[in-house]
Amino acid sequence: MRPPAELLKQVFRSSLDLISDQIDNGVHRCAGQVLDQAGAEGRVVVIAFGKASRRMADRALQTLSPIAPRVSGLLVTANDDDASLPPLEVIPGGHPLPNDGSFAAAERALELARGAGPDDAVLFLVSGGGSAMLELPIDPAVTIEEWRGLQRALIASGASIERVNAVRMRLSAVKGGRLGAAASRARDVRTLFVSDVPGGVETVASGPTVPCRTNDDHLRRDLDELGLWEAVPSALRARARAADIPQLPEGEQVRGATVTLADAGHCRKHAATTLSSAGVIVDDELDIDDLPYDAAADRALEHLERLARAHSDRTVAVVTTGELSVPLPSKVGVGGRNLQFALRCAAAIAGRPITAISCGTDGIDGNSPAAGAVVDGGTAQRAAAVGLDIAEHLQRCDAYPLLKQLGCTIEPGPTGVNVRDLRVFLAHPN
Repeated sequence: MRPPAELLKQVFRSSLDLISDQIDNGVHRCAGQVLDQAGAEGRVVVIAFGKASRRMADRALQTLSPIAPRVSGLLVTANDDDASLPPLEVIPGGHPLPNDGSFAAAERALELARGAGPDDAVLFLVSGGGSAMLELPIDPAVTIEEWRGLQRALIASGASIERVNAVRMRLSAVKGGRLGAAASRARDVRTLFVSDVPGGVETVASGPTVPCRTNDDHLRRDLDELGLWEAVPSALRARARAADIPQLPEGEQVRGATVTLADAGHCRKHAATTLSSAGVIVDDELDIDDLPYDAAADRALEHLERLARAHSDRTVAVVTTGELSVPLPSKVGVGGRNLQFALRCAAAIAGRPITAISCGTDGIDGNSPAAGAVVDGGTAQRAAAVGLDIAEHLQRCDAYPLLKQLGCTIEPGPTGVNVRDLRVFLAHPN
């Protein structure tokens, strides 16, 4: 067996390769179906948004190249990614918070969807991050700064992603099926998803192209219980209190086939299979999704210890996926939830025969340039030897500089893949 840290890095890399192949093959297959059904005159409108949007759009255009003159649409990328991809328009949106580009992208997406006629097909390519990158309030009087304030409050509320999305859907002009309903005149409508959230496809990017049932009472209850009324822009606050927010489209108002090309489950199963092939006893059933990072570390290590006791003469591993919560100090250092989690694990496993990896599949963790890090039982000792205080870095949410200095970080850059985070804990026999 290769050295533990190298094995875990290889597991992460091969998981990314698997997901990349699934996305490429799935987009090719589904775009091929659109191509096969294309009439002699109809257009194909491609609307792609999210962290995997460029990869998905590029693959779709390759498959649709035989009818290239009849293909048009929109690619919504993140932040400063404005490289052209003809014949699609490219509008960078904001992430993790929406910006002016997000509003412009949503307006253009609605225009393109509404413009699709009975001879046309619409192919939506949706991936995680789309909630911020493609956004428009239901009330045009809301400013971008007001909307960003609401999004900050939602993220800081500690609510689950499902509940955060429920609020977003009701107050957005594109989410909760509203973008899909705009394409109702098209002959054929399809949505391909790369999922970065738990639950069904209606939660990916807050479900802009699929129906979701959420009513006014639900909205008011969520705003009450999460203490968010003051964060709601004034133009929407009175309307929400008076139940004057338009209902989300339902049933036949939002039609079309949906296909999930990749999600965290695919990543977790592949990692488990890779480790099993290397002779490791694997448990991939642990769920620590949405837990505070320190509680998640404790639970995962307890799970690993039980598995190690049951197989005392074998190398064992716990594989899990999902996202964790990290409360932020007033002044935040450089890091993200994976780096914070890895550093917390480094302190907990000091002196023990355990290696752990935690990485975001999108390749970027928080405000750092890393996807995450791999640590082992000697990481804490190496930090102390060069005068680095793990507790101080954790308190500041400043894990990246410490882990970078020790050579622990994993920095693949943006991957074009986004199926949540992968975590693996490996315990070796004494």
